[in-house]
Amino acid sequence: MTPIDMSRALVFGRTAETYSRSRPTYPAEAVAWLVPGAAGRVADVGAGTGQLTGSLLERGLAVDAVEPDPAMLDVLRRLHPGATAHCAPSHRLPVVDHSLDAVLVADAWHWFPFDETVAEVRRVLRPGGSLGLVWNKVTPRRRWELELAGIDPDLKGTGDDRPVDLPFPADEAQIASFPHVWRVTPQQYRDCLSTNSAVILMTDEERSHRLDSAEALLADVCRREGTATVDLQQEAFCIRWTPGSPGS
Repeated sequence: MTPIDMSRALVFGRTAETYSRSRPTYPAEAVAWLVPGAAGRVADVGAGTGQLTGSLLERGLAVDAVEPDPAMLDVLRRLHPGATAHCAPSHRLPVVDHSLDAVLVADAWHWFPFDETVAEVRRVLRPGGSLGLVWNKVTPRRRWELELAGIDPDLKGTGDDRPVDLPFPADEAQIASFPHVWRVTPQQYRDCLSTNSAVILMTDEERSHRLDSAEALLADVCRREGTATVDLQQEAFCIRWTPGSPGS
């Protein structure tokens, strides 16, 4: 499995406010697919500033929002006071045994110690409960979208960065994708890119150059199309796993 780069995993709190206002949410169809129909209580683990938490609350669920970064969690508490917020890592969930119908992870699974987290998921899920993972992925089609993807240090121009490391057999998991469009201004995209962990860790000069390039590219597209926003093609890539016996 790919080693976890903790130097990147723990920097998001530096941009918590920008993260909360610039990161996209997840399509309702993806959230509905991830959450069991009879679910009452779920956990949003690695919740960040609550991009998924809000959607779960809107579904009438009791939500335990678990996030290890205090700065991120402070923003989540303010924006989503209906959630029960916990400052904790994925492998030490502060909930009792067999108390959750689902554990959800949005754009964060790749930051977790996989085996320890799976053991913890088994502990907290009720029988028949599931682990649901989702990533918002870009799916560039037009030339300028491919060029924009090339500015993102994690994409390198392809847009193909689907997760591949799973600590359970692939044939036990269900997979679904939900295409959607993210309508964004050049400034919002710049802000979103500035919350990328690799970008946060760049030198000031390198970061400014990358952000300026992305904003200028989208501003040029807006001028050509006579719009204030651009439509970025994305998909919510989802994995759902229902644990069986401890040996599975």
